[in-house]
Amino acid sequence: MNERPDMNERPDTALPGWAWLGLPLVIYFSHYLARALLDFAVYDRWVLHESGITEKATLVMQALALVGGLLATRWAWRQGDRKLVAFFLVFCLGCVYFGGEEASWGQHMAGWSAPEEWAEVNDQAETNLHNTSGIAGTLLDQLPRNLLAIAMLVGGAILPLVRRARGLRHSLHSFRGLIMPGFECVAIGFIAPLASIPEKILKAVAGTVPAPLEIEAGEVKELMFAVFLAMYIAGVLVRMRRAGAAAPSPH
Repeated sequence: MNERPDMNERPDTALPGWAWLGLPLVIYFSHYLARALLDFAVYDRWVLHESGITEKATLVMQALALVGGLLATRWAWRQGDRKLVAFFLVFCLGCVYFGGEEASWGQHMAGWSAPEEWAEVNDQAETNLHNTSGIAGTLLDQLPRNLLAIAMLVGGAILPLVRRARGLRHSLHSFRGLIMPGFECVAIGFIAPLASIPEKILKAVAGTVPAPLEIEAGEVKELMFAVFLAMYIAGVLVRMRRAGAAAPSPH
């Protein structure tokens, strides 16, 4: 339940402005800058390639989110809150799945080839699940991706804005107060799910994307998803520290 803040409570933003606003903007728009300055072949190899900066940054952000999730799980365990433990264990499993799938479970780092039988059912001949053909690929790729996008846009961007506009804040000692994204997720909550919209609009209107704007937004969007998860869990850890040793009472 939302509560009006008392004068002694901390602000609803758990992270400094340079982190929650500056980093998402720099990470996203740096791709447009790189594309404007680099030939596409160079941009593709050094930025978008499986061993490029964007891919590696995605894995780093996923690793940070996973570590944060494990720390949050430990905190919840020490508080004896099974509901919080279960929530953050699911979060950690999601990070493992996202990161593992993104790296094709080590294929891109170790350089192995997918087994022939698996390559036949995988659109990119990779050892992952989300590129498999048919309904399996939809359920393992598009469904979780779309659900996460909705959660980021609604829970991470819109609801924190509504709460701030109404002067409302969750109690730090409630289940909802610890798991709901704070105002620090607003910027990335808009950028991540909408990262590919400019390219889609240009393709629909003009039939093609001009070179400076052709950043291969699908790959960039995956990075921004990972940034959201890392930003979200960082905010959670700050709120847990603020909550102190008192066990949160679930609502």
